Amino acid sequence: MLKSVTKKFLDKSTKTHFEFEFFCDCCGKTIPTPVLEFINGFADEKHITDEQREARDILYSFEHNNAYERANIEARFELDRCEKCGNMVCFDCSFFADDKGHVLCQHCIKDKS
Repeated sequence: MLKSVTKKFLDKSTKTHFEFEFFCDCCGKTIPTPVLEFINGFADEKHITDEQREARDILYSFEHNNAYERANIEARFELDRCEKCGNMVCFDCSFFADDKGHVLCQHCIKDKS
């Protein structure tokens, strides 16, 4: 599985949907991503064979990984990378440090002063 874009994230996925939250590496602000539905097969648990259950579980795992990768990409649109420490930070925690557009996080901008 792809490494998380931030140091901390939550997988809130269920049997029917995939949902992930990422957190700013600086302040911890939640960066939610779109919820994606799993539409392939948890509706009728009582009337499926073991083979169907195994196939469904494989498909779920595959779709879960794809949803996680997509969520990672979506989260990047809501974050900046600090050019000093490399942390992924929300827009509230990122600052343009100079006229060249270098981005620093709150912690690194304080260290610079």
